[in-house]
Amino acid sequence: MRKILMLIGLLLIVGSAWPMFQMAREEVINSKITKQYKIDFVNYEQGFPRPIDTQEIEVNGRSIKIVEELTGKKAPLTHWDLEEGVPAGDIVKLHLLVDGNEVTNADEIWLSNRDKGGRYYSWLEVLKVNDKTAIVQRLTDDDAPMDDRRWKIIWIDDKITEERVSYLTRAENPLGVRLINASGTSQMAMGYQSDILQMYPTLFFPILYPYVTTLLGILLCIIAFFIRKKAVE
Repeated sequence: MRKILMLIGLLLIVGSAWPMFQMAREEVINSKITKQYKIDFVNYEQGFPRPIDTQEIEVNGRSIKIVEELTGKKAPLTHWDLEEGVPAGDIVKLHLLVDGNEVTNADEIWLSNRDKGGRYYSWLEVLKVNDKTAIVQRLTDDDAPMDDRRWKIIWIDDKITEERVSYLTRAENPLGVRLINASGTSQMAMGYQSDILQMYPTLFFPILYPYVTTLLGILLCIIAFFIRKKAVE
């Protein structure tokens, strides 16, 4: 009996160990980022953060200007666009200027074809990160598979730097992941190293598995230990 309980307990613990580790790791990384960085929007309306919807803004004493270059192309229409008769939005190349100087290569984005949200919603956002400014821009279109998605982050401080983040290599840049999620350019929320905490919670996951299975496994091992101890006595 004792051996069976111990075996079942160990199997439950081992079977639950990997998702428990992944969830714990995500929480630890998130806690570190939260403590180290204060992230805020630069655009507010009636006291609430709003997606960037202006082509010129001043942040931390630096002028940021967005210049649109028409490509003559139109973004694909969604199912809802077709149902509601909404015209296709323009595809433009976006030039980003800081204090009058272009700071990155111009990349294409799909302008919003809706009145709600912002003109650059889900494509571009400007954030304050502690004393710095970060411009986050998505580089892949709406139809790109998650594994292929890429972003660039332009940091504005005493000097201007640019870094690239991809979904597959995001583990190398946890702050970049946090900024992408906060900016709304991720389209779908993503985790720092795993998307395990981004899943829609159900009774089975994560309650029954891995939380209950882990606790039950530990309990069975404890019971088996006390049965053995009592037998020895």
